[in-house]
Order: sequence, then structure tokens, then C-alpha cells
Amino acid sequence: MAFAMDGLPAAGRRQRLVALIADRGPGFADLPGVLAGRASRRDGRAAMGIAGSTRLVDRLAIEAPATGGTLVRLEMELPASARALDAERLRQFAVTLAADAKPESALDEVVQQNRELLRIHQELRDKQAELEKADTHKNQFLVTVAHELRNPLSTLQMSLDILRKHTGMSPADVARRHDVMHRQTRQLAKLVEDLLDAAQVSQGKVVLQKQPAELNELISEALEMNEGVIAAKEHRVTLQLCEVPLWVDADPSRLKQVICNLVQNSARYTSPRGDIAVRVRREETLAVIEVRDNGIGISAQDMPNIFGMFVQGDRTRESNEGGLGVGLSLVRRLVQGHGGTVVASSDGVNRGSQFTVSLPLAAAPP
Repeated sequence: MAFAMDGLPAAGRRQRLVALIADRGPGFADLPGVLAGRASRRDGRAAMGIAGSTRLVDRLAIEAPATGGTLVRLEMELPASARALDAERLRQFAVTLAADAKPESALDEVVQQNRELLRIHQELRDKQAELEKADTHKNQFLVTVAHELRNPLSTLQMSLDILRKHTGMSPADVARRHDVMHRQTRQLAKLVEDLLDAAQVSQGKVVLQKQPAELNELISEALEMNEGVIAAKEHRVTLQLCEVPLWVDADPSRLKQVICNLVQNSARYTSPRGDIAVRVRREETLAVIEVRDNGIGISAQDMPNIFGMFVQGDRTRESNEGGLGVGLSLVRRLVQGHGGTVVASSDGVNRGSQFTVSLPLAAAPP
């Protein structure tokens, strides 16, 4: 089989693509009958293949010498609007086709198929590894949920048993038990809220109610909301606000949730009486929020998955702190929903950590 171009634009006629197909078979005993569709197949039905092909091309010619063999010439005219094919364009096509050449032999084809099977097999193995990793995270998460729910439920059950069995308790003792039950109920509510947030954000069901918001004010309010968490471990917190107002297009409640989660993360993974620094600044067209601590840091092993959903690495086990491992994942997803980015950095274990949030600035409201 061979292909060629017949005719040049300078000749004043349309170019034609020519295909030449040759074989060494027995040829045709009745070539005119074949071309006219009068020949019959062995089963008695009309042989219309070649006759039908004449309607698919502009010209079809067949040579079948008595000595055997056949030469078929097919011609298709290029559209008048088509760009002319000169020698250089044909050379470029030849190079491209050579790069995509099909196997020349059965062995080449087997080798090519074997390579393709090996590639597919490796892709399947990689996908299997990803699924196994996700399944491991799921199982770890279920264990974590059971643990986090069991602790407050056990405390609630114990307090209820004490109140039921000791009916003569003093009002002060009863009040203390009520305080314990109230704290554990708040903890359970927080766990359920985290689970709902994780499900909604991961499924894209959270609709951000964006409006102009001043970032310095939002961060100050977020720190006030975390005073209890900070005071519980006697951390020292420093806040450095930007000297000028920083307006962003944001959902105020969700953006405060981002700041709260970052501050709570620093408080959780920093030993008592640690240092937490929050800084707000402007960097060209971005508002930048930095939350830095001198806590247990982030290992190189944990860093790639630090924003993963339900991921709890060595830092969780070393700190003996609870939580479902969804806070930082929510931070990333909510920041991305605001058109921003969040980056984690650490010099290593016991070297502290820093989280940097960048948000696009918006025009100040009139």
C-alpha cells in the first residue's frame, strides 16, 4: 500500500490524495462484472463490495492482468478550501506518522501490547495502593471517632450514676457534677459539628455567604472566641495586626472558623505555657495571616498529608491530644473556597510550626 499526492495548486486544479493497493493474488476473472456489481460470491449472493466502494471515492481504477495480481487506485479530491499540500508539509506529515508508526510485525505488536499491559498493571497497582491507604485512614478515623465519643459518654454515664446513687449530695457537689456534664455535652456537640462540617465541605455542600469583611477585626474576634482554649494551657499569645484596614470578600463566620481552627491547632500541639504568635500583613494584592507556635512541630513524614481529611500522624500520638483530624482539612477547603491558599511549614519535630493563609484583597466598601 502506498499514498501519494497528485496535482499541484499551480496547475489550476484541485489536489487529489491517491492510494495504491497491490497484491499478488489470483486477480479477477470478470473484472468488468466486479466493477458493475454483477459478480457473485460463493454463497450465490451478489458481490457488491468493490462496486459499492466506487461510490465512496472520486475515482476507483483496478488493474488485473491475466498473469495474476491486482492493483487498485483510489483517488479523493481535496476540498477547494483546503490548504495546499506542498513537499514541506508532506515531509512534516511523514515525520509525525513515523513517530506514531504501527508495529511492522506480529512480534513488534506483541511487544507493544506487552508494554501496554505492564503500564496498565502498574496503574492498577498504584490505584490499589491509594485505595488501601484510604481504607487505612478510614479505619483509623473510625477508631478515633469511637475513642472521642467514648470518653465524654463515659464521663456523662459516671456523673449520672453518681447523681442517681447519692441522692443526699450537697448542692455544691451536685453543681460540680452538672458542670462536668455540661462540659462533656459541649465536647460531644463539637465532635458532631466537626463531622457535619467535614461531610458538607468534602461534598461541596457548603455555600459561602460572602460580603466585604475587615480582616483585622475578624481575627481579633476569632482570638476572643479561643480565650478558653488558650487559658486552659496558659499559652502566651501575641497579636500583630496590620496598620491599615484589610478588606476581603469573605463569609465572616467561615473565615473566623479558619482562624479558630489554626489557633486551636497551635494550642493543642504546644506544651503548656507555650508561645503562639498571630500576625496579619499585606503583601501586594494579598492579605496574609500567619499563625506560628513553638510546639512539637511537624515531621517530614507527616508534612505531605498535614491537610488530609481524617489524617492523624505522629504529632497527634506524641501530644496525647484528642480530635478527629478534620480541622486542618476544613481550613484548606474553606480557604480555597475564598480563592486563597494555606501553607504549612516546620523546621522539624519539636521545632514549632507555622501556617500561612493568603487571601485576595477586595475593594473597601463605599
